[in-house]
Amino acid sequence: MAAVGVVPYDQRGEQLLLDIVRADPIYQEAAIRVAYYACALRKQGADAHVEGLLHFALLRMRVDNNGFVSVARLRDRLPEISFSGALVPALLRLERAGIVSLLPDHARPERVQLRVPL
Repeated sequence: MAAVGVVPYDQRGEQLLLDIVRADPIYQEAAIRVAYYACALRKQGADAHVEGLLHFALLRMRVDNNGFVSVARLRDRLPEISFSGALVPALLRLERAGIVSLLPDHARPERVQLRVPL
């Protein structure tokens, strides 16, 4: 049983907290902003959370010479997101909103280009 006020143990979460304390001040300030952003996404529901997560991940990923990120690399970065159940539908919603471009087609996109930064 955990003590009052103590979050149940989560290895990834514990490492994240330690890394924030160890980070340079600029990343600590960014972590505060990102945490508020993540909390706001969760309050908007599962679809908004996945879309925001993808948007943020794409913003932080290196693009190829044509400005695209492969969907395979995106999947590697976010393995907890189901490809057909959540990732592709979220990418399609982001494309309809004009935030990303997808290639070669919508049924099974292979490359994604971020068009609108956060």
